Amino acid sequence: MTSASGRKDPAILEQALKQYAAELSAGNAAARVITRGLSLVGIGLHPVLDHLIFRTIHLKKRANEFLEMGYQRDLTAKVLEHKGHGVEVLRRGCAPAILVEHPHEKSGLDWVAHFGDKKPYALAVRVEDIEEAVFRLEKQAVGFIRPPAGKHGEALREIAALPEVEDGKNASHLILIERHAGDRRFYAPDFWIQRS
Repeated sequence: MTSASGRKDPAILEQALKQYAAELSAGNAAARVITRGLSLVGIGLHPVLDHLIFRTIHLKKRANEFLEMGYQRDLTAKVLEHKGHGVEVLRRGCAPAILVEHPHEKSGLDWVAHFGDKKPYALAVRVEDIEEAVFRLEKQAVGFIRPPAGKHGEALREIAALPEVEDGKNASHLILIERHAGDRRFYAPDFWIQRS
């Protein structure tokens, strides 16, 4: 058993984040396209991983895993377009942010009942330009939910790939996020639903 101080070890944190990203990528075709492309040029996913989203009905309990790895609650974090359900933003230095969501709508609760709360719901990858990234990924058969959140030229923009479907349910999502000027906000975990 690892001690709490041992879990704060950056190598353990990096391994845990790689494992979560690998699990989501293994079951999500859009994430596999990104992962494979980054691997081919020797970059890997870690440098461009912006955040992971987890869903749970036990918000505090689920957040504790990350708090024990040295993350802290970001009480100043802004989550745009959310509908009042609980979203905790956790940060640790330069590590990707963790969003832990407690959904209140039926679809979110059904998702947790079906898939559990251990694997990520979504993986967000940082891109320089959403239009360019979407153009390149669509050539590799990755579809996207339109319109994106945020307008061209804004400091924060996001777009979600079509979800990976398992057992007739939307299982996981790849999100492309464009951040400029140090913007640290997030759109709600299901931002694409409010836009469609």
